[in-house]
Amino acid sequence: MNFRFIHTADWQLGRPFAQFESELAAQLADARLGVIERIAKVAQDEDVKHVLVAGDVWDIASPSDKLLRQPLDRMRTADAATWWLLPGNHDPAEPHGLWDRLHAIGLPDNVRPLTQATPVSLSDNVTVLPAPWMSKAPGRDLTAEFGSVSTPPDTLRIGLAHGGTCSFFDQSPQSAAIAENRAAAAGLDYLALGDWHGVQQVDERTWYAGTPEPDRFPNNQPGSILVVEPAKGELPIVKPVKTAFYTWTRDRLDCQDGVDPCAEATALFDTHGPRHRRLSRLELHGALRLDTRMRFLSFLEQERQSLAHLRLKSSGLLSLADPDALDEIDREGTLRDTATNIVAVMNDEDRPDDERATARRALDYLAAFAAGSA
Repeated sequence: MNFRFIHTADWQLGRPFAQFESELAAQLADARLGVIERIAKVAQDEDVKHVLVAGDVWDIASPSDKLLRQPLDRMRTADAATWWLLPGNHDPAEPHGLWDRLHAIGLPDNVRPLTQATPVSLSDNVTVLPAPWMSKAPGRDLTAEFGSVSTPPDTLRIGLAHGGTCSFFDQSPQSAAIAENRAAAAGLDYLALGDWHGVQQVDERTWYAGTPEPDRFPNNQPGSILVVEPAKGELPIVKPVKTAFYTWTRDRLDCQDGVDPCAEATALFDTHGPRHRRLSRLELHGALRLDTRMRFLSFLEQERQSLAHLRLKSSGLLSLADPDALDEIDREGTLRDTATNIVAVMNDEDRPDDERATARRALDYLAAFAAGSA
């Protein structure tokens, strides 16, 4: 079998997830730690002996001793593979920092920190060129020296680096920009990058692996690792493999009168794996009768309990108010009169859009109040 390895990055162990309630935050943090076992399982299934981590193994530069030891113990157990760890911008190899602490703790034989920009041989004809971060602000392209490193003609040259390429630099302002043509300019057979949290191909020999466990609502493709088979004089074979435990999704539901929104939401929540491991950022759009809209929002509040997390944005969902819908608030009396006046503002095309939007929200609040009073 030809040489293959796993390319992963951006584990960011110890990420706090402070935006969530404490129970979920702890579960998400544990899932990030548990990704080590999932990567080890892929390595075993694929008969891969080397795992290259392209930076940001830890989320912070000063993790607790427990947060340092637990990943080492898990990698020690997965001793069929050698784990090569590159410092990134979150965990640079600064003096007396976490990498010095790791050495003081004592590293397993199969865990190899790449804290120096020194070529490393993985086998007789495979060399890794690492570009570790030595500080938070290196101020230069750390891969620039790759081209000056000489290797025998038949040696596979694998670059390992962390940072945004020029096209990603605006989205990664703390990263040192990497030349987009680095793989070709340095004669690399593959350039393994970290920093961008989704799987992304930069060119035919340059890839971002993304984070193996999602940590935000994506607009990319997080939650995978890459199994890579480079070949001299040929393009590498790159296979993404899913490793995510939790699924984070940006969802949108376009509602229309006459179509059951509860059924549509149920179908949406039943995709992408188990609900209890689903974090959804759901945006509602369209228009529903007022009574249907209120029942739908109440339904979503019930469904929230079956999901790991639901972040709901309903400002794009409009209310359609007709006499029957207003009867849900009050058939006659003060509430009905108020609702009728609000609807008049909603439907007045001569009024500014912000006033009409405020009226829609007021009608929703009024309906919620009426439902509570009933």
